[in-house]
Amino acid sequence: MNPITTILIAGSGGVGSYVGAQLIRHTDAHVSLLARGKHLEAIREKGLRIEEDNEHYTVHPAQATDNPGELGTFDLIILSVKATSLEATLKQLKPTITSNTILLPLLNGVGHADTIRRYYPNSTILDGHIYILSNITAPGTVRKRGKVFRLVWGSKQAVDPAIVHALTELFDTAGLRHHYSDSITLDNWKKYLFISAFAALTAYHNKPMNAITTEHAEELETLMREITAVAQVKDIPLTEEHITAALTQAAKVAPGAKTSLQLDIEQGKPAEVEALCGYIVHEGERLGVEVPGMERIYKSLKK
Repeated sequence: MNPITTILIAGSGGVGSYVGAQLIRHTDAHVSLLARGKHLEAIREKGLRIEEDNEHYTVHPAQATDNPGELGTFDLIILSVKATSLEATLKQLKPTITSNTILLPLLNGVGHADTIRRYYPNSTILDGHIYILSNITAPGTVRKRGKVFRLVWGSKQAVDPAIVHALTELFDTAGLRHHYSDSITLDNWKKYLFISAFAALTAYHNKPMNAITTEHAEELETLMREITAVAQVKDIPLTEEHITAALTQAAKVAPGAKTSLQLDIEQGKPAEVEALCGYIVHEGERLGVEVPGMERIYKSLKK
């Protein structure tokens, strides 16, 4: 395929804003942002400000809007909305999508590519996730903490090698550390193992991630084993080795870092309780896998 020249970031929160900023800053692509409220107003007025540990900078998207119908169509749409609003966003995006559009979800949770495929079966649907600690600190401003960043992408279906090449070139040019995975479903579950357990416990105890690893280590491992048990019944080969790797990764998280679920609950925003906790409970019930630890936390958080 030709180089990717038009990109929409659908969901310009902590994740989408950072990815979009790197694409704007380092590539020649026409990058638009789908945002809302005061964050959108600030981006329109002053640009999007990114604050990292060692540098701060501002970028200006080609367009910023809450109405994708006015944008035209795109070569690539990166979906980084909350899981709670994925389906509503997919409906809203209809005017921007053609059979040539590549759609890449970078959402919390698993199974999102299948949801997208139900709406747009003729487009190229990828799957993926991202490791990053970033959040909106003020309208128009996103803070990225620490050095953690990795974008993992792929597809459980065959993908045109030209598309893989075009995206690889794009992400390389943008300086986004990334990896194309031939086993994206397993890789998504490896990420889910990490974020589901930590999201549940940081929100439940209202403590940062480093406090969970030191003060609630046994509870953390229990949740990870419950998630692993559900995955294995679904023929997804998570193992004890993946739990060990997740705990090792957790030890590298910056002190005081909070999960997005914890922040959303603190700030009274729509929270991804269903995607990050309820999914394991419901799948456990459906598959006959007992998950009492996650069930207790889920019941508490969904009130």
